[in-house]
Amino acid sequence: MTAERLVRLYPPAWRDRYAEEFVAAVGSGPLHVQQIVDIVSGAIDAWLSSDVRRATVAAAGVRKGGRGMDSYSFVCSDSKLRYTQRDAWIGAGVLILVVVVFSALDIAARRSGLPATGDILKTLAFPGAVALSMPLWLLKGQPWKAQVVVIGVTLGLVFLARYVASLT
Repeated sequence: MTAERLVRLYPPAWRDRYAEEFVAAVGSGPLHVQQIVDIVSGAIDAWLSSDVRRATVAAAGVRKGGRGMDSYSFVCSDSKLRYTQRDAWIGAGVLILVVVVFSALDIAARRSGLPATGDILKTLAFPGAVALSMPLWLLKGQPWKAQVVVIGVTLGLVFLARYVASLT
């Protein structure tokens, strides 16, 4: 995955104004996982944040040579992971806790005469736990709107896959 491909995720006004600077800052080579997470998160934030839209429109009115991307906090060029070993342990703890809770709910549902609900809970235990632990490590430092979208889409896809599997 390269910056040239991921820049397409940003809104058109943002791309028109910043795409060249963005690619120059990030580089044209293959990206690391943290850079991909940063770029996708930034694109989600650019679509959802009125501050980013206002800044892009204001910057579009500035003459060439005016305020560029270097004046903004730009972290995508850094390929280092931002989470610490402590963050990873906390994320792992949350992951284990969520799996245990889903498993307990599975048992409770089955004992209450709801085997289909229990089966769904059992199937969703691990992917749901991974998604719910992501803000503590993989998405650490990302805008909250981007975190909500990434986790919501992940959980939505897992629920959709489980629903489709239950139809067969």
